[in-house]
Amino acid sequence: AGAALSTQPCSRDMLGRVLRAAPAGLRAAHHAAPVRYLAMGPAVGGHVSDETLDKLGTLSTQALIDGLWVMGWPSSFIEGARPLAKGQKCVGRAVTLNFVPHRPDVQMDKPAGEASPEYEAFEKCGPREVLVMASVGPWESVGGDIKFLRLKQLKVGGLVTDGSVRDTDEILSYGFPVFSFSTTAKQGPAIMQPWECNGLIECGGVVVRPGDAIIGDQDGVVVVPAAVAEKVYELAHGREVVEKIIKAELVANPGPPGKYYPFKPPIKPESPLGQLLTRKGVKFSHSLAGPRRSFNASAGARRTFAAYPGLVDDKYLKTPESFQATIAFMAEHRATAVLRTPSKESAAKAMEAAINGGFKLCEFTLTTPGCLDVLADFRKMYDGKTMVGCGTVMTVDDAKRAMDAGAQFIIAPILVPEVVSWCRQRNIVICPGTQTPTEAYTAFQAGAPIQKIFPGVAAGHMWIKAVSAALPMLSLMPTSGVDLDNAGEYLKAGAFGVGLVAPLFPPDAVASGNWDAITANAVKVIGNVKAAGPMKK
Repeated sequence: AGAALSTQPCSRDMLGRVLRAAPAGLRAAHHAAPVRYLAMGPAVGGHVSDETLDKLGTLSTQALIDGLWVMGWPSSFIEGARPLAKGQKCVGRAVTLNFVPHRPDVQMDKPAGEASPEYEAFEKCGPREVLVMASVGPWESVGGDIKFLRLKQLKVGGLVTDGSVRDTDEILSYGFPVFSFSTTAKQGPAIMQPWECNGLIECGGVVVRPGDAIIGDQDGVVVVPAAVAEKVYELAHGREVVEKIIKAELVANPGPPGKYYPFKPPIKPESPLGQLLTRKGVKFSHSLAGPRRSFNASAGARRTFAAYPGLVDDKYLKTPESFQATIAFMAEHRATAVLRTPSKESAAKAMEAAINGGFKLCEFTLTTPGCLDVLADFRKMYDGKTMVGCGTVMTVDDAKRAMDAGAQFIIAPILVPEVVSWCRQRNIVICPGTQTPTEAYTAFQAGAPIQKIFPGVAAGHMWIKAVSAALPMLSLMPTSGVDLDNAGEYLKAGAFGVGLVAPLFPPDAVASGNWDAITANAVKVIGNVKAAGPMKK
């Protein structure tokens, strides 16, 4: 299984090594200059699961281009990247490498040997990755047999470049697919230098982000943005099905293709193509997947979207206003009742007892029998008075089922990149579980507006205070370790909110049906939460 890519460009580590090795005067000059890393958006735009990669790999590049075209995305065909041999096919997540034109000071500052950005990029490659190398020119060499031997050893999924490669016969013997503009006998270092790994690059006129899906076949190479990979597959697969029906019809009944092809949505039921599909029992779309429009987002996890192209008709899409209203409600009430019970009946009564004690935020976990039925009932009964969310969400399908039941926010015990990406694209508030500052910041960068701290951490609320001070952009929500007495301390220490589990819902009280005890617990903890006051950031 492929791991989620880091959102941090390799060049930041590279800069540290350069400065440590540089003369004192050069180090001083670098430290004196303003550094504006946070002015950049995140390099990674989402996560493509292995399952989605496999599905994309069943389609032709032409079908994928058509799917992106229907969604209104710009061209994603890497101009000039041709297969080095017949029959080559590559499918994988992009690892990017950018080359810059040769300059003596650039050559001097670039880390040498194993620390070079190109070798950093190589070591991130494996069977599920495709190395995408942006050359400064189509005839310039990005590498040859000695360098690319390492890619063979790592069993790389493929290599794509808008430049050229050398030592062609030897590279072909390595067995991995290569797509390049051409081949060359020229050397590369005199013309260009590898400078950054896993940043945004332009390759063959196409923007490539680390983690994008790269698919290559005999027609060339297509970049499928990670943010919409699943939607592209759905559209491309649907169009490929229609094309196969058209071709079969033209084989059986020869005639001009123009009767059915080319086609674009909306396909009208009364058209020749619409009638053909109806006769074949094929359902087809009457509308575009979404209007062709641009979209903008501010940096960081607070970003919301008017809509990703192609998601306008997605039934799970929420408005930016809905997203902000959910965050505001959670920031106002700050304490969430997190319920896990062994039965559906006790779940409803236990949560009702917590609401009677003052809770306005309710989380039903998928580990509770009948969780989604109870969630749906509470959404109807308390809509506008409380907000209900779903916990222990581990997959996109879990998230869809939760939203179908009426969930207003999603909670996960761990950071699952594809779930965060799916929620982020649809303006759904997602709170994934993290335990370290690095994990929490990674979740923030991935688009999670709130970061759950789970399980409990040593030093409790003092840990929250230290991390909140060092990383004020985070919105931390601890759960385990929070009890009726210390909930207010966590909030005063800088926590965005807290989650109450067993201290609010003691297993013995749930088992015996002592709902009054749960209500009393709720009254106590809500009193402490109110005493802590509103969010200060």
